[in-house]
Amino acid sequence: MADAHEPISAAACYDYILEKVFPLRPADYCEKYPQWPGMVGLELEMLPLWQSSVGLSKPETVPLFGPKSLTTMLQTLKSRYPAWTFQVVPEEPDHLLNVQLDDADQLTFEPGGQLEFSTRPYPCLGDALRRLREVQSIVRGAAAESGIRVIQIGMNPWLTVDEIGLQMTKPRYRAMDSFFTAQGPEGRRMMRQTCTIQVNLDFGGTEEVLAKRYLISNLVAPFATAMFANSPFLDGQANGILSNRANNWQHMDPTRTGWPYLDTIVKRMDRKSCVDAYLDYALKGKVVFAQNLNYQVMDGRLSFADWIDQGVEGLRPTLDDFKTHLSLLFPEARARGFIELRSIDCQHEHWQSVPASFYTGLLYDEKSLDAALDLLLPLRPKLRAFWQKSIYGLRDDELAAVAQKVARVALQGTERLHHVFRGKAVASSSHISNRL
Repeated sequence: MADAHEPISAAACYDYILEKVFPLRPADYCEKYPQWPGMVGLELEMLPLWQSSVGLSKPETVPLFGPKSLTTMLQTLKSRYPAWTFQVVPEEPDHLLNVQLDDADQLTFEPGGQLEFSTRPYPCLGDALRRLREVQSIVRGAAAESGIRVIQIGMNPWLTVDEIGLQMTKPRYRAMDSFFTAQGPEGRRMMRQTCTIQVNLDFGGTEEVLAKRYLISNLVAPFATAMFANSPFLDGQANGILSNRANNWQHMDPTRTGWPYLDTIVKRMDRKSCVDAYLDYALKGKVVFAQNLNYQVMDGRLSFADWIDQGVEGLRPTLDDFKTHLSLLFPEARARGFIELRSIDCQHEHWQSVPASFYTGLLYDEKSLDAALDLLLPLRPKLRAFWQKSIYGLRDDELAAVAQKVARVALQGTERLHHVFRGKAVASSSHISNRL
């Protein structure tokens, strides 16, 4: 693999994606859990509001830093959880970067002050959901003591991007903000207003399963968005769109959203076809900033392939630059050494286990995976049209009919998964059915 600080070639980018971005599941998982289908991780983004302002026309978000802030609330947990590690900016010790928890999971912040909890990969769904509820309970308890209420919704329904401001001002976010401001309003909205619940699943133990899981993750995106639409307000107004979060993503830079070219994967159904498609997508993606040039912001025209070929001020990208570039691509199914499923609005706590149940039932049961392929592959020419309709939820009759079939496949798959893998509190069939 290329040295992290030496100029990188397109061939070295391919090698990195093959080895690190599309790996097969570690063999030791199957040795330890032969009846279980794969690992599960969850990421939940939440909006912290001052409890006293809830019910007002414009509830106040809690600032990240300062004497009364999200940071000071989290600091109250130090004495109670001595195994937690609070990482701060060295020159500004009141600026909390993240909290590393005791089970290799973490609390972090999004640029608009959203609080994110990310679990580690767990060997089964039940464990991931248990840990999510456990940390939520801790955070909500501390928040209540500080007069803070944590809301779970797909997009801040009350405040504009200017009212929220850029709460996290580290160089990466300042550069992103400058780049997206020049592109249009959507990037700034994404950074400040949106919240999601992401389900992270592994690629499986064979190349064929890897290709099937990745392909279905992309094909199912419009239907997942429609079923879990939960952001019907923007800047304090209902606008007829049920997922303003998804609508916002759909109007951002198309070289970093949506999905890669899928035809090659359909034809070959192997790991190399997935790597080829993702490499092509990544090389065409526009570069946001050059970290080695003091986070110099690009003009929105330079692709990563251009940067490799032409350089910028005599500087060509390194492996570290490529890693950063990959982290600034936001497809519906992002490959990161696992599949990060990004199509769903953040859900109310009552519903938060449903997306994970839905995706594991669809991708981790072999019968469901094949049934989903049979259902969705013929609809591939309509994928973008379904995606554009998904922001309105299930209003479109054809989209709704397909979504019902997809949900039925997922439900049957969930019920076939090993009961220990599912856990006691996994969403029931009736819960998923109620979303339709």
